[in-house]
Amino acid sequence: MTGPRPAPSRRVLLLCFHNHQPVGNFDSVLEGATRDAYRPFLATLAAFPSVKATIHFSGWLLRWIEERAPETFTLLLDLVSRGQVELLGGGMYEPVLALLPERDRRGQIEALSGAISRRFGKAPQGIWLAERVWEPDLPATLSAAGVGYLPLDDYHFVRAGLAREELDGVYLTEHNGAAVRVFPGNERLRYLIPFGDVEWTLSEIGRMTSRDVPFPAAIFADDGEKFGVWPGTHRSVYQEGWLNRFFEGISARAGWLTTMTFGEYAAAAPPRGTVYLPTCSYIEMGEWTLPPRPAARFGELLHDFRAGRMTEILPFAQGGHFRNFLRKYDESNQLHKRVLWASSRVEAAERKGGPGARGIRDDLYRAQSNDVYWHGVFGGLYLNHLRDAAYSNLLKAERAADAVLHAGKAGWIEVVKGDIDRDGGPELLLKTSLLTLFVHAHDGGALTEISLPSRGVALGHVLTRREEGYHAKFRRAAGSFDGSTSIHDVLVLKDPSVLSALGADPWQRASFREAIYREEDSPEAIFSGAAGPRCATTAGQDAKVSTSRRGARLDVTLSLPFRGEGLDLLLSKSLVLRAGTEGFEACYRLANRGTQSVSGRLCAEWNLNLLSGSGPERYYEGMGDAREMSSSGVADGVRRFRLVDGWRKVAAQADLDRESAVLRYPIETASLSEAGAERIHQGVCLRILFPFHLPPGESERYSVLWSFYSVD
Repeated sequence: MTGPRPAPSRRVLLLCFHNHQPVGNFDSVLEGATRDAYRPFLATLAAFPSVKATIHFSGWLLRWIEERAPETFTLLLDLVSRGQVELLGGGMYEPVLALLPERDRRGQIEALSGAISRRFGKAPQGIWLAERVWEPDLPATLSAAGVGYLPLDDYHFVRAGLAREELDGVYLTEHNGAAVRVFPGNERLRYLIPFGDVEWTLSEIGRMTSRDVPFPAAIFADDGEKFGVWPGTHRSVYQEGWLNRFFEGISARAGWLTTMTFGEYAAAAPPRGTVYLPTCSYIEMGEWTLPPRPAARFGELLHDFRAGRMTEILPFAQGGHFRNFLRKYDESNQLHKRVLWASSRVEAAERKGGPGARGIRDDLYRAQSNDVYWHGVFGGLYLNHLRDAAYSNLLKAERAADAVLHAGKAGWIEVVKGDIDRDGGPELLLKTSLLTLFVHAHDGGALTEISLPSRGVALGHVLTRREEGYHAKFRRAAGSFDGSTSIHDVLVLKDPSVLSALGADPWQRASFREAIYREEDSPEAIFSGAAGPRCATTAGQDAKVSTSRRGARLDVTLSLPFRGEGLDLLLSKSLVLRAGTEGFEACYRLANRGTQSVSGRLCAEWNLNLLSGSGPERYYEGMGDAREMSSSGVADGVRRFRLVDGWRKVAAQADLDRESAVLRYPIETASLSEAGAERIHQGVCLRILFPFHLPPGESERYSVLWSFYSVD
């Protein structure tokens, strides 16, 4: 670490800006962020050569800017070459490092370090830690990857018992002798920049750097999107001149205040001491990872802290642990565990070597982009297209690894059994070269993944509707965000129709779920909810599993009882896969083990994700007059129907073994984003009603053949 050593009496302002866009975000979003934030910020900074900054661009965003916004990239290159900007590294695709195996932690860091070194001529010495998710073993990873320092939040240090007054410099932390330096980013500055009055903000910086210690520093480390992307900030930061006035104010105080990069400061200033930080992220994350009621209460505490109330308990206010997002959202946990499984698969393929073994990891690393594993003020997990991107990259990596491990052969079938998602119950991962199904035997045989590896398309990840801690606020939300306050302190109801999407599902949205309805329950009554299931559904039940293989065919059978209200039925349902076939058959056998005849309707539920509920590229065929995915209703006498996704160029076709009524409706969620409350299409629910009449000891069979094919 090298750099100039200013006079010890000089006060220091450290400015660090983190720029990130999740893998799979729309080009229009990146274009807007570059136009409204990244480029004008760099241009404003370039006009003040005496102001130095440390900047982080996540790898996917940096690559996009280089390829699609060359003027912005050239401006960044110029700022780096003249020493005004230091670039930070990090995970290539902005993963939460703590959630990765060591090989992927190191690989992600080394990938971005290499990319920066090739483009800017110098490898980064520091990193940005995604979402500031810190766990005490990270110094071992970071030190081994050549990382010298990184910013965290002052909250991490306050939780470790340090007083805020002490957080005006860099500290050292270590794990079993592996050391790294850590900068405490100031929460007060996070809320003042760029929302507070400029003179007041600079006055606060003066107060923060007033201790008689070597190189007293005020440390700002936060999102670059606050400077033009967040609602209202492009106007306030650039058109109204907040950033220009801020840099002018810094320059005017050059007699006592200087700006430095992290690398310059780390080379010049001795550590304040050694600190051992607890498992932690920024304080708002502690709210978002909690269940709804505790989250709402913790949110109230945060408002108290910011208002200066009860601050004496702040060091003891943990909130939730980031990993509890994996508990809060089954979808997050299952994607995470699938990525871990794929990582081991990629590792095995690389060990085997041979054609196709190189270059697999990039797709795997893309699937680890952090945004889809959590949800807070930003859409994250709730954003359909981001989940789709994660699954698509996961499938690409897994397909490439499978090709190596199966020596390029196509006619193979694999069955992986065990607690794959680490929830305490048994699952089955069924794989061919053209199809992947993820079956939860302890949840009635539910399917949460229906994927087409050769296309990189996942159709099963429909997000469950849940109660969130902020839903109560939706019902009373009003106002607008104008850039004059932090996004954490405001809630905007963008569209009143979002209230119609409030609600919670009784169990995880999945396919291959069943329920029994009464014979007198009409399809319309079932559709409207006026008629409920006669007894239990298969959701949450433990299924007895058997598998059989005959050549290129695999049969997986799950048996579950339906008992209660005079029923004694046994449902045996099977998934039939054939190697080399892009499809599968779902077969049902319903047997009456009671002493009375039973009539009713077997409801077979399927939830599929085609990313959007409207638009000419996505539509139904075979549902009567209905075409739009956003439509709801009942179609009678259906033997075949299709769901067409022209954007991903794939269609799903269902062939029923008899005419049946099919109910359809979209799954929509009410969720929070940086722009306010949004209604988001998550997929469609299809409920096929098979009527049955079973004398004692009799059984009936039903089937749905799912086929997938290309469309123009």
